[in-house]
Amino acid sequence: MLLLTLACATDADVTANQAPVFTDTEAYVEREMLVAVDDRGDGVAMMEVQERYGATVMADMSQLGVVHLLLPDQIEVKDMKLRMEQDQEIVFAEPNYLTRAYATNDAYVDYQWNLEMVGAFDAWDVSDGTGSIVAVLDTGVRDGGPDGIATLLSGYDAYYDDYDPTDNDGHGTFVAGTIAQTTNNGTGVAGMAPGAAILPVKVLSDQGYGDVSSLANGIVYAVDNGADVINMSLGSATSSQTEYRAVQYAYDQGVVMVAASGNEYASSVGYPAAYPEVIAVGAVRASGTRSPYSNTGSGLEIMAPGGDMTRDDNGDGYADGVLQETIEDGSWTYTFWEGTSMATPHVAAAAAMLKSAGVEDIEEIREILALSARDAGTAGYDTTYGYGILDIDAAMELAVEGEVPDQEEPVVEEEPEEEATPAADTEAPIISDVDGAVSGGSFTLMWTTNEPATSGIEFEDYGLFDTSEYTTSHSMRFNGARGSTYVFKFVSVDEAGNVAESDWYQISL
Repeated sequence: MLLLTLACATDADVTANQAPVFTDTEAYVEREMLVAVDDRGDGVAMMEVQERYGATVMADMSQLGVVHLLLPDQIEVKDMKLRMEQDQEIVFAEPNYLTRAYATNDAYVDYQWNLEMVGAFDAWDVSDGTGSIVAVLDTGVRDGGPDGIATLLSGYDAYYDDYDPTDNDGHGTFVAGTIAQTTNNGTGVAGMAPGAAILPVKVLSDQGYGDVSSLANGIVYAVDNGADVINMSLGSATSSQTEYRAVQYAYDQGVVMVAASGNEYASSVGYPAAYPEVIAVGAVRASGTRSPYSNTGSGLEIMAPGGDMTRDDNGDGYADGVLQETIEDGSWTYTFWEGTSMATPHVAAAAAMLKSAGVEDIEEIREILALSARDAGTAGYDTTYGYGILDIDAAMELAVEGEVPDQEEPVVEEEPEEEATPAADTEAPIISDVDGAVSGGSFTLMWTTNEPATSGIEFEDYGLFDTSEYTTSHSMRFNGARGSTYVFKFVSVDEAGNVAESDWYQISL
């Protein structure tokens, strides 16, 4: 986070150009100089210096014997410094260098290995995302936590079709916090792009399920309401023409889209991440190796911290999930979660930071992220790690300086634990977390399986409706008739062909 000490000009017509310059070793503010003059106590020498160099006083730090000057247009700070150093009346002249906190004072930032891994702290020298808008398409975002989102805009609920995108699940709030949690406030955790504004767009239900219509409408809303970046920590195994049209609409409007590759242990990337216009994000552990749940396959673009709750590779005494503030069971808490959902907002934040630094073109942002990523696995691009692990510090240097700094040696992937030949699978899936929601004349049924399975719903009167996709989280939505009662059961088949059937349930409209 940049901590700038910029005095306000006393003349209302004087405005400082505060864009940072990075052509020298240290960053400084354009057109601004801090000058000390041997003034003999009468102020005459200082007035002569101002007139001689055409400068305007922004602030007089009389206790220090220093004056903060604004230089004329088109004058380079480094050229003026050389000229002033030859002036016998000037004791010293220096640029108004940018300063930063080398670490935040957020109480739990030491447990955010994820921010250290992607180089966020150093990248704040260039940008913290200020001026960019990231739309979080998720379960909504909850406001009012002890830490909170610094800039949370009004949003939209595309799932329930209203303008209250309040998160009653926690997933969307966690994702939004990873992007733009209030930072350096002495409380809780930090966000990766704390200067960015969050536009909450609820496209999933309070149970974390959604549909193509809600997602497509959410994308359109985000684009039409000024989003620079869209984060989608969600997906399914099935493509949709409607969904793809929405993706194309966003791409044509210059909006960067970032989506999770999926957590199904699969060898293919889920949708919408798999569309060529979208940046597909996989997850790595704290060790830099792929999280075992993270989907692989053609189209995977980049990796970011998603964690692995079964390990403590960094030795901090906690499972290696990503730490963030969110709600659980209706209460605010700081908690560790894992998943490609957690990895995705790191890349969305990185895109926002690049946008804030002046990189506007979608493909240029993708190229910068790819070229600056730390290679992992097989040298070069591969379908397990994409172009490598996100490095936003290197990406900023590439964006500003035009070259990637020296990076650490590529991470060598350890032998995957799952290569051992598994015993024959004879266990049927376990169906759990059964739930339902009614909205007017339609209803949504949700359930989970403890392993990837093809699942469907068999109605007593209408037969089996099959989702025909392998996943662990399942949801189906139906149009019904008001006043009717529907009796049904869930049927799930795992990849080994083991079949599970639930008890019978009923839902009334």
